[in-house]
Amino acid sequence: MDGPQAIEAFLSNPTEETFCALFVAFYGRVRRYFLLRGTDAMTAEDLAQRVLFAVYNKACELENAALFQGWLFAVARNELLQHWRRGQSRVETVELEPMAEQLTIASDLELSAEFAEWLSLLEPNERELVMLRFVEGLSYGELALAFKAPLGTIKSRLFAVREKLLRIVEDKSARSFEKKVR
Repeated sequence: MDGPQAIEAFLSNPTEETFCALFVAFYGRVRRYFLLRGTDAMTAEDLAQRVLFAVYNKACELENAALFQGWLFAVARNELLQHWRRGQSRVETVELEPMAEQLTIASDLELSAEFAEWLSLLEPNERELVMLRFVEGLSYGELALAFKAPLGTIKSRLFAVREKLLRIVEDKSARSFEKKVR
């Protein structure tokens, strides 16, 4: 059962069976979210399980099923913030390049080392926005829910991040070209 089917089945009939399908569909994505935010693998697994358990317990609070993924990642962000506040772990600088080999993206594509390098040049919130939009495929509405920000703010931030990434890519390409010419 794919993600949308699992969401629909669980929200229409929140049983252990439908939750298992939802868990299978989203556990990897939530775990990857925590890994990309700098947690170690065991912590990411623990936090992902906590998030999905919270989803199981609070599914009745979701007002719009179409925004499920945004709500899911809002729960994940809150869980990560609580984790940091508890002092169990602090985010260390994330080196995305070595992680690129371990992480699968949407249709089993891997983050390229070059893409990982570009992402590492972004601020953490910008990186999170890019990952949730372009890797996890969240809609603007889901991003607004996840970041607890107005839709216009999300669009503006994405525009600014795209521009910043474009400058990074152009700068890296120019440097690479200069090295080849020399």
